[in-house]
Amino acid sequence: MAALTLRSWPFPENHEAELVWFGSPFMDYKGNWRIRLAFKTLAEGIKVVSYPWGTIPYLRIGQIYSNGAYDQIRPMNGSAFHFTIDAFNQGTVTNGFKLPKRLIDFGKNPELGLQNIIQYQTNGLTYCIPVIELIRALFINSRYLAYYLLQPHGLDLLIDNSYWQGETLHFDLSNRVPAKLATDSNVRHLSWIYSDPMIRSLWDSVYQNMFGQAVKSSPYNPTATLKKGVPLNIDLPPLGPIEMHTRGVQFIDYVLVKEIIAIGGFQHPSNEILFWHPSKKRREWSSGDKTIRMIPGSKNTDFVLNDQSDNAKEDSNQDILETSPTIMRFANYPVVETRRSSVRHSNTGNEVIVSTGRGGKHAAASKEVSTQDSVVGGDTPPIDFQTLETIPASEAIGLEPFFQMIEMLKKTVSVNVRMSVVRVPPGRRFSVCIDGSRRTCAIVQLTNRASTSYIVEVARPDNWSISTLILRPMNQSSFKVIERNIKQLLDGLVQKGGHWDQYVLNRCRDLNIEKVKHYQNDSVKEWANRLISKLH
Repeated sequence: MAALTLRSWPFPENHEAELVWFGSPFMDYKGNWRIRLAFKTLAEGIKVVSYPWGTIPYLRIGQIYSNGAYDQIRPMNGSAFHFTIDAFNQGTVTNGFKLPKRLIDFGKNPELGLQNIIQYQTNGLTYCIPVIELIRALFINSRYLAYYLLQPHGLDLLIDNSYWQGETLHFDLSNRVPAKLATDSNVRHLSWIYSDPMIRSLWDSVYQNMFGQAVKSSPYNPTATLKKGVPLNIDLPPLGPIEMHTRGVQFIDYVLVKEIIAIGGFQHPSNEILFWHPSKKRREWSSGDKTIRMIPGSKNTDFVLNDQSDNAKEDSNQDILETSPTIMRFANYPVVETRRSSVRHSNTGNEVIVSTGRGGKHAAASKEVSTQDSVVGGDTPPIDFQTLETIPASEAIGLEPFFQMIEMLKKTVSVNVRMSVVRVPPGRRFSVCIDGSRRTCAIVQLTNRASTSYIVEVARPDNWSISTLILRPMNQSSFKVIERNIKQLLDGLVQKGGHWDQYVLNRCRDLNIEKVKHYQNDSVKEWANRLISKLH
């Protein structure tokens, strides 16, 4: 899977740095929005750096970076927590300095400690959600949404027209939405924000609170405050109950939520959406020759962030980088249909290769990209992200029983648990669940004083028959070796159509691999007990 390397990178070569916290978004001297990030290294402690605000969909607290590249397989710090809040507005907004230091220590850095968090009390625990993480999970699934969130009436710039005809919502996107992001999933998401009064109010409150604070601090020059940075805040609506699947860390009765993996409990205003986008054309076929243009670049290449870019080029067909998705579930699941008014002619004959022009097949090459806002005449090709998947309420993310089992395991065995959720590689029918969403996989690292082991669990929302894997490294294998083996296992899984490839299992000579079968009548407790017996 393609990856994004952050440049510039202020840490020594091959030194690992963990993303531990978000600071404030701020305007630089050129008027471009940026976001402060706090990284922690063993050698330097916490260091605050900044990157373009449009990079935020790619970032998660707990990610481990080396030479600017995020390790996509290495489990991130934290355990799975599943909880339900009665309503958004029942939370208490406070700041990070109110968190126990055993959860996170900002070292008296006001930029970090003054960031807002929302505290919810449920089932005897206090869940602390960073405001910026809640905003990311609800709204920022792409670079363009990140920038329009920080503009007055930014949402209106993305929608050309929206009206009801009977029970059908007609929803026309503007050409500001990249063609590759004019998808059913994004239409459900954007139309929900635009059409639901409570969600629309929550969206608007992000900019209104930030600009209001800037005016309060600098009545005659609010831009001066925006250049310093303002901690994000939101107005919480009386909307609920809301269900969350998260990754977090716990100290006594406090849980710091580092990532919202899935969020649900919403009702979409419409059950049927008819949408239009300038790129949606009715295709007509003819028997002429197909013209194939060879240009630099590759759909599967890795990307390097150009941090010196003033603005990205305007490009409706920009590259899209897939990242770990936030799953959003609606109580209803709107059917999306596309209105196609104009015609696109396509040929079905022989391929004829030409060496000039744009588009077509690509030759392999690395690519420098920008996550800055796009303007006509920009200096660097843009890149956007696809990070949100909407699924019906009947279709959980497929890992809920596994998360419950891990929580039970934590209470039974004295281990340090780190977890990461990734998507299985694309390319086969097994990669996609019945509803069209990509299948996910949980990788859990269990560490005690004596050893470290890994659990690999593939999501089974369709009750697919596939065993849980327990991986025990041998000969003190480095994590790079373990990572390579896990990647090979997942690639082999997909190529085998959803079954562990015995040939690949045998090739992982650095790991002792044991399969644990799923039994249909297993309770979560029975499943946990069987895994615990295997781990001893």
